[in-house]
Amino acid sequence: MKKKMIRVAFEDGTEIMVEPETRVVDAIKMANIKTDEEILAVKINNKERSILYHLIEDSKCDFITFSTREGERIYSRSLKFIFLMALHRLNIKLHFKFLNKTGRDYFAFVKDGEVTTNLVKDIKAEMKQIISENIRIMKEKGSSRRIANYLENKDQVQNIVELNLNENYTVYYADDFYTYLYGSVVMYTGCIKGFDLRKYKNGVILMLPEKDNVEKVKYDIETNRMFELSNKFSEICKVTSVETVNDLNRKIVDDEIDTVIRRSELYHTNEFFEITKRIVRTKKVKIVMLAGPSSSGKTTSAQRLADTLMVKKKNAIVISMDNYFKDEGNIPIGEDGKEDYECFENIEIELFKKQMLDLLRGKKVILPTFNFKLQKKEFINDPIRLRENDILIIEGIHALNPKASEFIPKDKVFKLYVAPMVSIRFDPFTMLSSNDLRLMRRFVRDNSTRGVSVEKTMELWEKIRKGDEKNIFPYVERADYILNTSLIYEWAALKPTVEKLLLKINNTSIYYSEARRLLNILKNFIGIGTELIPSTSILREFIGGGCYLR
Repeated sequence: MKKKMIRVAFEDGTEIMVEPETRVVDAIKMANIKTDEEILAVKINNKERSILYHLIEDSKCDFITFSTREGERIYSRSLKFIFLMALHRLNIKLHFKFLNKTGRDYFAFVKDGEVTTNLVKDIKAEMKQIISENIRIMKEKGSSRRIANYLENKDQVQNIVELNLNENYTVYYADDFYTYLYGSVVMYTGCIKGFDLRKYKNGVILMLPEKDNVEKVKYDIETNRMFELSNKFSEICKVTSVETVNDLNRKIVDDEIDTVIRRSELYHTNEFFEITKRIVRTKKVKIVMLAGPSSSGKTTSAQRLADTLMVKKKNAIVISMDNYFKDEGNIPIGEDGKEDYECFENIEIELFKKQMLDLLRGKKVILPTFNFKLQKKEFINDPIRLRENDILIIEGIHALNPKASEFIPKDKVFKLYVAPMVSIRFDPFTMLSSNDLRLMRRFVRDNSTRGVSVEKTMELWEKIRKGDEKNIFPYVERADYILNTSLIYEWAALKPTVEKLLLKINNTSIYYSEARRLLNILKNFIGIGTELIPSTSILREFIGGGCYLR
C-alpha cells in the first residue's frame, strides 16, 4: 500500500510533500531552503523540536535561530555543554557554578580552587577544538536514578534524585562526557559559531556573540552589579537554607515553608531600611527616582519605601511618571508605524522639569493625573509643597534616564532600580530566569485585574522586553542602589495559578511552545498556597490581597 504523503509548510511560504518519518533536516534540504542563520532547532506545529525530528503528520515548520529568544537559550545552553565537556577532557576538577546572566554573558565561579589566566586559555582552546570536531550531541531519557548514574556532579545528582517530581529526565552526551542541562541543546557542536571565554575574579565569563552577528563577540566585559547582587542573594540562601529548587521543595515537604517565607520577607524589609538609611544619610535628598522593568514590583516598592521613610520621620509623597504622558494626538510614532506609549519622548519632559524645579524651590505645584480612559492629563489634585522633611518618590520605567533628572542637583536626587534580578538555582549550571519570573507575575496580574488571557500577555511581552532593553537596562548602572525584588519562594507560590492559565493554551496557538516550556519549568516545583504571604509582600502586587495599591 502506498504511504500517505505529509505536507510540510515552511515559514517562507514554501510547501513540499514528504514521506512519513522524514527528518526535518532532510525536508529542509528537499525544499532547497537557504537561510542566513544556522537553524538550531525548529517548531513543528508550534512545538519545539530537534532538526533531526521525524515528521509524522502535516506540519507547519518554523525555524529557531540565534536571533530568536528560543535560539539564544539553546545556543547559550549548548555553549555551557561545550565548556563542561572541555573541563572533562582536560580533567579539571574545579566545581564551577553559573550565576544569572550579566548583560548577555554568564559568570561561572569556583570556591574550591584557583582559576588562572593560563587555565582559562587552555579551556578556551579545548572548547574551540570541540567545536571544530563538529561532534554529534546525543540525548537519552530515563528515570532519575538511571540518569544520575551518568553524572559526575554530585549537586546535580542530589537535585534530580532526592525529590523525584518527574518520571523522566534527559541527559546529554558526546563521546564519553555526560551531563544534565535543563532544556535542549544543539545537535552538533559545530553549530556554535562565536563565543569568548575570559577570566574574571575567581572564575570565568562565558560570552555570547552579538545578536546581529553570531561570529562577533563584543570586546568589553559587562562588569555590572549582578555579581554584587548574586553575593547578596547567597545571603538569603543561607538564611533560608534554600539555594536550589530541590531545597525549596524539601522545605515544603517538611512543613517549613512558613519559615522560608518569613525570613525572605524580613530580608526584603531590611533592604528597604538600608535604602532609607542611605537616602537620609546626607539630609539633602529630596527626590527618589525609582525605575524598573514591567512586573518588577515598582508600585509596591515605592509604597514600602514611603512607609520606611516615615519611620525615619520623613514624609514621602509617591507619584508616577505615567502622569506626565502626552495627551492623545501627541503620542510619538514608533518604528512599526504605531503610537509608542513606552518611549521616553512620550513624557512631557518640560512640564515635569518645571514642576520638579518649582517643588525644589519651595513653590506650590498642582501635579497632574493621567486619565487613561480619556487619554489626557487632568489637574484636579490639591497643590503640594515640599517641606523640610518631605521626600518625593517618582516611579516609572524612565526614572533612571539621565534626561529625567539632569536638571536636579546631584545631591538632591537618589536613584533606585528595582527588579527580580537573581533567582533560585535549578542546579550548578542553571539559574532560573528572572525574565520568566516577571512574565509569570504578569500572567497572574493581567488575568486577575484586567481579565487578560495568557496569550494576549505573551503577544505584548515581546514588545515590552524590547522596550525594557531600550529604555531601562542601559541606565541600571546609574542607580545608587539596586533592589532585587525576587523572593526565593515565589515560583512555588505562583505555580498553581500560572499552571491553570498556561494549560488553557492549545497546540494551535503560536504560543504553545512557550507555554509548554514554562509548564515544564513549573513541573519541578511543589506548589504552595498564598495564605502565609504577608500583605506587605511585593508578590501581593501580582497575586492580590495586599495592603498597597496595585
